[in-house]
This record gives sequence, C-alpha cells and structure tokens, in this order.
Amino acid sequence: MNTDGFEAGSAFLSEMLTKCQSSNLSFRIYYWGWRDPHYNNNVHKHSFYEVCYVVSGEGEYQDEDTVYQLRSGSLFVSRPGVWHQIRSTTGLGLLYVAYELEKEQCRGEDFALYSANLDTGPVCMEVDNSVIHYWLGLYKHADSRPYGELQELHTVAGILLAGLLRPFVKDDSNRSQNVAKPSSETRSAILRLSKQYIRDNLSSPLKIEEVAEYMNLSTRQLSRLFQLDGRDTFLTYLRNERLKHAEMMLKTSIFSLKEIAAYSGFQSVHYFTNVFTEQKGLPPGEYRKQFLDVK
Repeated sequence: MNTDGFEAGSAFLSEMLTKCQSSNLSFRIYYWGWRDPHYNNNVHKHSFYEVCYVVSGEGEYQDEDTVYQLRSGSLFVSRPGVWHQIRSTTGLGLLYVAYELEKEQCRGEDFALYSANLDTGPVCMEVDNSVIHYWLGLYKHADSRPYGELQELHTVAGILLAGLLRPFVKDDSNRSQNVAKPSSETRSAILRLSKQYIRDNLSSPLKIEEVAEYMNLSTRQLSRLFQLDGRDTFLTYLRNERLKHAEMMLKTSIFSLKEIAAYSGFQSVHYFTNVFTEQKGLPPGEYRKQFLDVK
C-alpha cells in the first residue's frame, strides 16, 4: 500500500480537525497519527479512546492481562482507564486516532449505545471494510493541506469516527442506525473529494485506478459511487471536466491549441478537436474566435 503523505496528512488533521460530528454524535479529537515504523511503547493508560489500525508489519498488543497478535489488517481499541502496550520487534505501520464523545452534544440514546458497544465489544480483530478505506483516503487527501475543503473533511471525519464502532459491535441487532450503515452524506463527501482530485490533476492521464488508489477505494467502489450519484460515469465526468477546462482556456488565454489540449489532458490536438467539436458544434479554433480577438 502506498502510504506516502500519511505523516503530513495526519499532522494537518491534528491541526485542523479537533472536533467533528455525525448526525447524532459529536467527537472531540485529541490527535490523528501515523507511525512507520512503530516499535514498543511504555505500558500506559489514558482517559479517551484510541483506535489503531495496522497497515503493515507484525507485533502484539497487550490489554491488561490479555495479549493479542497484530498483523496487517488488525484493528484494535485502547479504552479509557485500561493499561495497555504495543510491542513489535520488526516495526509496524500504524494508523491511529484518539478521541472522546462530547456527551452534551450527542443524542442520549446514541451516546449510550456507542460507549457501551465500544467498551464491551472485542478489543482486537482483522478487518478490511469501507471504514478503513475512508480513513486511509482522508489521510491521503489531507496531505495536500486542503484548507478550502474543511467542511468536507469534517463530514468524512464525523462519519468515519461513528463508523469505527461497527467492527467492534458483536450483535448487529443492537447497532444504531446512525453507526451501522454508511450514509448518503458519507458517499457524497467521498465523491466530492474524488472529483476534486480529478479537477486538480486534469493534465495527467488519470485512470480510475489512480483516483481509486488515492482515495484508498477499489475501482469497483469508486465506479459505484459515480453510479449512485446518478449523473455521470467516471469516464463521462472526466471527459466533461477536461472539456470545461479547455473551454475556459480558449476563452481566457492565448495558449496554442496544442498547449490547451495538453493542459486539459487530451492525448493529441486531433483527439481534442474531435471531442470538442462533437460537444460544442464548432472546432476549438472557431469557438475561440467568439471570445478572443485573434490576429
């Protein structure tokens, strides 16, 4: 797994995302973290939850008198007031977040359910689900320090922390509807971040595999997000964004058609001309004459 940017991403989140919320839960975040390699720490305890995910490596986690084996894909929780320690001789790639619920800002029933399940459910397990993909994608996107997208990051973070409960719930029938199912709000936030990545990288070839990897989703998951959006497929959205960018440059710049094609991500001037003409009804050169005084 490509973990480039995780350290910078977690630092940005620790600075900018100290609080977040889902529809019925509110969280105070102490820190977001990434360490690679992570070896041993001292036996300690704290007053908040700390949820950790092993991206790579092997080790063990001791919770009071119980020792759990850790490997890639292990998810575990350190509960408030519980003595614990992480140990590894070879080093772990470890993702973690420390937080507590803000009781006064939560709906009472959901606060009690979240706390009870996280306090009494399993401590450590093997997982590979969408919640982890959202977590990894959040770190990767935060590496670009997207100050203009803090609302979207708050949305993703709130749903992520609510969703982190799901793997620890033993009885599905006792789950809150709020934390048991990814919401349309979650999907919309992830889709917005995916589209932003596309718009920021139009000059590159941009295949669905690249965007999915950036968001830490499978290509199938990303394709389904676009399908659920109900407007464009991934390829249609990408083509339309390329055309929008080319149209803007035709109207406002003096770059050559070859340069505009390259900056907008079209493989050649010939291909750009064909696609643009089909979409706009005019070749790009003729279209430009309506907006620029070309001598």
